[in-house]
Amino acid sequence: MYEKKVSTQNPGLIIACNDDSGSTADSFPGTTDSVWKWIARYWGLILMELLTRCTTVQGETASIKPRYFNSFVNYGSQPKVWGEPVMDIETTIKKYKEADNSLGLGARLGGTDAKAAFKKSYEILKDAVQDERFKDSFPPMVFHMTDGLSATDARPVAEKIKQLQTSDGNVLIVNAFIGTQTSLKYEGPEDFTGYTSEAEAGPSKDNIRLFNMSSEMPEAIYQNLIDDGIFPNLRKGSRLFFDVRTKEMLKHVIQVVGSIGSRGDRAER
Repeated sequence: MYEKKVSTQNPGLIIACNDDSGSTADSFPGTTDSVWKWIARYWGLILMELLTRCTTVQGETASIKPRYFNSFVNYGSQPKVWGEPVMDIETTIKKYKEADNSLGLGARLGGTDAKAAFKKSYEILKDAVQDERFKDSFPPMVFHMTDGLSATDARPVAEKIKQLQTSDGNVLIVNAFIGTQTSLKYEGPEDFTGYTSEAEAGPSKDNIRLFNMSSEMPEAIYQNLIDDGIFPNLRKGSRLFFDVRTKEMLKHVIQVVGSIGSRGDRAER
């Protein structure tokens, strides 16, 4: 399982579930720009990388193949889908640029209702895993980015999401908690070992909740993250849970998206 490479015949689907509550207007730790701006900035970088992987050149003609698709669920007190529920990479990039590189983010959606956001993501995913485009692909991945404590418990919905599957495996959930504190000691991506237990993710109950909502890292993703030097000291069996202490860590977490097909030379043409 989790062996399919991204290709035109079996494209990848990535759902970005972005906290856009009022608190994301606060400065990102160690910077002067807001949390939401850094999230949008680094999503923009990975989207451009995915676009490159989808671009083929024959002679003087370049064409974009639909190898990656995206969904964006921004949320605060309620979820809001940015763009169409499922967009190919070319459409996503065009809309990103038209939105002034913001993904529709701006800390304007009030409180933090993660349960509602995961419900909206589930609605998109339950159709996607049966869609001819994705039913035999590497399973969709949900990237949840948040900087605050949710007023609701998304765990039951997260479990329903993780039960959805393509022929290659179950849907994967990644949780990134920006600005939290954990028991794991590390300085940055280069010595980050990953989380394998509640004790490491704690002591905060909210950290533990997100840790338990996160999927265990498949071997293919683990190996690609090691090979690409994104998290060179990662341990096998780690959960797809990350605490984001610096903007460098945020960048590396979003790069986990690329581990579906990893470098462009790994993606099937």
